Amino acid sequence: MLSDMDETGSDRHVDSVFHRPQRRRRSQPALSRERIVTATIALLDREGASALTMRKVAAELGVHATSLYWHVDRREDLVDLAVDEILAEAASRLPSADLPWDVALKETAQRFYSALTAHTWAAEFAGSRPLVGPNAVALSRRIIEALAALGGEEEKRAVAIRAVSNQLLGAATSAVAMRVARSGGAGEHEEAVASAVSEADALAVENTYFDQVLDLIVLGIKARHGA
Repeated sequence: MLSDMDETGSDRHVDSVFHRPQRRRRSQPALSRERIVTATIALLDREGASALTMRKVAAELGVHATSLYWHVDRREDLVDLAVDEILAEAASRLPSADLPWDVALKETAQRFYSALTAHTWAAEFAGSRPLVGPNAVALSRRIIEALAALGGEEEKRAVAIRAVSNQLLGAATSAVAMRVARSGGAGEHEEAVASAVSEADALAVENTYFDQVLDLIVLGIKARHGA
């Protein structure tokens, strides 16, 4: 995620659907990458991450599965495109360059987190796939640029990038796991709460405290940089 980008915000070029040129349309003029992404998100929202297959997306579109391969090479391409699409709105409203670094960082991180947790599957996939789509890169770059304003040692900034990245992915994954546990019945969730060793631990089981933890991270970054 953030740590997969260098200090200038350039993403490392892995084998990704975002780095392959789109093929020109051939015999299926009505089928496009945009339609495929929309159908993929609809399927994921309705049936969850485990249901995603090329065949099911094709059925969602009313086409044969082989038609999809003109636009995407594999299931992972569908995942990457869908995750980046749900980040589009957050990426379109990046904080302005004249904001203080900590305000810009928190606003960007909050939008990133909200977008990931709006779809249960997005947080699940984001923790296991490189986020190298244009919207993910734009959000990540804004956080890295905010931290770059601090100056100082490269390693200190790298640690800060890692801290924010871990908070984003960890909190998003925890939030959707809580949601799934609650929706699956009270038993699993209540068992987790009951196993807490203190009242504070129980509260931590019940809440991600994303904003509060992010504030704590920012305070730590300021302390380390003398800001």
